[in-house]
Amino acid sequence: MRRLLLVVLVGVVVGAGVAVYLRRTVPLVTTSAAAAAEKTEDRKRTEEIFAANADLAGDADLASAYQAINAEYFENRLPAVRLRWEARLDEVGPMIAENFRMGGVTDGKMILLNPAIQEHADEFRRVLCHEIVHIAVPGESQEHGPVFQRYLKQLADRGAFRGIVATEHEKRERRLALDRQIADLSAQANVLAQMKAALEAEASGPQPAADLADRTTIYNDRVRRHNDAVVDFNRSIEDYNLMVTYPDGLDRERLSRQNSVG
Repeated sequence: MRRLLLVVLVGVVVGAGVAVYLRRTVPLVTTSAAAAAEKTEDRKRTEEIFAANADLAGDADLASAYQAINAEYFENRLPAVRLRWEARLDEVGPMIAENFRMGGVTDGKMILLNPAIQEHADEFRRVLCHEIVHIAVPGESQEHGPVFQRYLKQLADRGAFRGIVATEHEKRERRLALDRQIADLSAQANVLAQMKAALEAEASGPQPAADLADRTTIYNDRVRRHNDAVVDFNRSIEDYNLMVTYPDGLDRERLSRQNSVG
C-alpha cells in the first residue's frame, strides 16, 4: 500500500482556479534485529552497524525522548538503553525489499534510528514507539507477533503516537475507495473548470446574458459543494495515511507482497 497525501482544491468564486493534486510515497516502516532466525545479508549488515556503534555514546535528546515514554507509559519499568542516529540504516532497507527504508532497529541494548525521520515528528514518534515495544517484550518468539501487537496497540490507544490499526484487507478496500473518489473529484473539477472558463468569457464579452449572475451563483454553489467533498476526502486520506504508517512492523513475506501490489 502506498501512502496518499492530501488533495488540495481551490476555487469558490468565478475567477478562482480549481485543481486536485495527488502524490504517492512509500511509507517508512521499521524492523528489529532481535529474534533474528537467519543470517540474511541485511541481518549481517545490521550486526556490523551495531558493532560499529558499540563503543559510541548515546544521543542525549533521544535518551530524553525514550525516558519520557518510559515514564508516561511504562512506569519507568523499561531498562536503560543507548539511542543513536545511524544513517547507515539506509543501506539495510534495500537489502530487504525494493523501496524499503529502515526507520529504526534495536538489539535490545541499543536503539538506532534513521536520521531521515528526525524532521517528521509523527514519524519519529511512531518509529521510536515501535522500537521501545521491542525493548518492552524481549525474547518474543514472533518478532511482531501478538504480544508485540498488543503492547503497540495499547500505546496507540493511549495516544503515545498517531496511528490506526487496520488489516491488509481494510487498507486495500480504503485505497480502492479513495482511488474511485479521486477520479470522481477530478472529473468534477474538470467540469467546474469548463464552467468557469465559459462564465469568464461571457462576463468579458460585450453583452453578457441577463442570467449571468444567476449562473455564476449556481457555479459558486457547485464549487462550494465540491470543496466540501474535498475536505471530507482529505479526512479519509488522513485516516488512510494513519493506517499505512501504523508501525506494526512487516515480516519479509508481507513486505514482499505489499511491494508487489503497491
